[in-house]
Amino acid sequence: MKYLMMFLFLGLLLNKTNAQFGSLGSIDARSLGLAGTSNSISNGVYSIGINPANLAINKNNFIDFATALPFPSVSINTGTNFLSLDDVNYFFGGVDGEARVLTEDDKQRFNTLIQDGGLVFINASASVFSFGINVSEDVGAIAFSVQDIAGAKLYFPQAFADFALNGNTVGKTFNLDDTNVKAWWIRNYSLSYARNLIVSNSSSSERLTIGVTGKIIHGFSYIGTDRVNYNVTTGSSHEITGNTDLRGYSAFSDAFGVQYDFDTVKQQSSWGAFPSPAGNGFGVDFGISATTGNWGFSAAITDLGKINWNKNAAEFSSFGEIYFDDLSNQEQMDSLEKRITGESRKINNFSTGLPTTLRIGASYQFSEGVLPGSLLLAFDYDQGFNDLPGNTKFPTVSFGAEWKPMNWIPYVRTGISYNTEFGANWGVGLGIDIGFVELHFASSDMQSFVLLNRSKRISFSFGSRWKIN
Repeated sequence: MKYLMMFLFLGLLLNKTNAQFGSLGSIDARSLGLAGTSNSISNGVYSIGINPANLAINKNNFIDFATALPFPSVSINTGTNFLSLDDVNYFFGGVDGEARVLTEDDKQRFNTLIQDGGLVFINASASVFSFGINVSEDVGAIAFSVQDIAGAKLYFPQAFADFALNGNTVGKTFNLDDTNVKAWWIRNYSLSYARNLIVSNSSSSERLTIGVTGKIIHGFSYIGTDRVNYNVTTGSSHEITGNTDLRGYSAFSDAFGVQYDFDTVKQQSSWGAFPSPAGNGFGVDFGISATTGNWGFSAAITDLGKINWNKNAAEFSSFGEIYFDDLSNQEQMDSLEKRITGESRKINNFSTGLPTTLRIGASYQFSEGVLPGSLLLAFDYDQGFNDLPGNTKFPTVSFGAEWKPMNWIPYVRTGISYNTEFGANWGVGLGIDIGFVELHFASSDMQSFVLLNRSKRISFSFGSRWKIN
C-alpha cells in the first residue's frame, strides 16, 4: 500500500500532457476545450496517439513541432466518480476543528453516493519532444515524439464503505471482489507515417489518408491487482469467516530504490533523465481519415500491444480460508494477519497490455459566408477495451464546437462529453493562432470552476505548438 500511495503522489507531480493515451487519458489543450473531441479534427503532432492518418490531412510542406517554448504543454485530469468537494468537506472536514460524528442518515447518504462503487483516478503525460512534417503527396507525412505517461486508478466496492461505517454486522457478508488497483509510469518513443491515397489536382478537397504509429515503450514502474476474490462474514456468535484469493504484481526501475520485504540487499535510488526501465514493450496505432467537401471522417484503433515487466518484479498473493473468533488465540491472529497482508515473492517477469481504444469521429466545417467567421462542429465516439490507467470499458461520446468570429478574435471552443462512470462534462477553451505559433488554454470540466463545490473531477490545460506552412 505504501508503494501505491507513493505512485499516486508521483502521478500528481507529472501532470504534463500533449497526447491522448486511452479513452479517458490526457489530451492536447485544443481538444480538451472541445470536451475531448479530437478524432477527426486533430492534425500534425496533435494526431499522435489519436489517429496517425490525420498527419497527412493537411496539404504538402506542413511542419509542426512542440517543445518547452514558448511554454510547455501542461494538463491535469483527476477526480472521483462519487464524491463532490462539498461531500468531501462534509464527511471528512470535521466541525469546528473536531471530527464529525456521522448520524444514521449521514451513513445512509454516504452509502447511497457509493452504491455503485467508488473510483479515484489521475491521468497525466508529458511530451518531451514532438516533430511532424508532411513532405509531399508522393512521400507522405512523418512524425516522431517522446512522451511520458503516468496514470493511476483505484476502484473499491460499496462494501468497503459499509464496513467502515457500520462495522462487521452480524449475519452480513462483505464481498470485495470488484476491488481494482492499477498505476504506472511509462515512456513512448513513437514513429508515425501517413499518406494520402487519392491522386487529385491541388484544388481538390477530397482526401483519403491512412497512417500507422509504432511505439517502443519503456516502463519505469507498475503496481496492480490481477485477481481479487475476497469475502468475510460475521456469524451469530461474532465469529469471522471468509475466503481470500488475491494476486497482484509490481515492478520498479532501479531509480526508485524500492526494497521489498524479501530483498536482502539494500536498494539505492538513482534518478536521471533516462532511468533504466523496469519493463519493455511495443505498441502500434492504425488509422484512416477522409475529407470530402466540408465533411471529415475518422476511425482508428490505438495502443495495440503489451509491456513485459522484468526488473524488480514481484508477485503479491493471499489464498485460503479465514476464521477468527478469539482475540487471545495467537495462532488465529497470525493466520488472520497472513490472510490480510498476503505474501510477496520475487518473479522473473509478468506482462500487461496497453489501453487499447477504438476511436471514431466526424466533423463539419461551415463554408465562409454562411456564418460570421469560421465554425467547426465535431463528434467523437471512444470505446476502451480494458481498465488500465487512462482507459475504461464504458464508451465515451463527445460533441464539440470551435468558432473564430473574426481574424483578430481568438478561437472560442466548447463541448460536452458523456461517460457512464462520470456523467456529463462541459469543456471550454481558447486558442490563439499568430501564424507560426499556436497557444491553447482549456478545461474539459468547466463545471468544476463554475460550481467548484459540486465538482467531482477537475482538469485544466495549456500548451503551445510551432508550425510552418
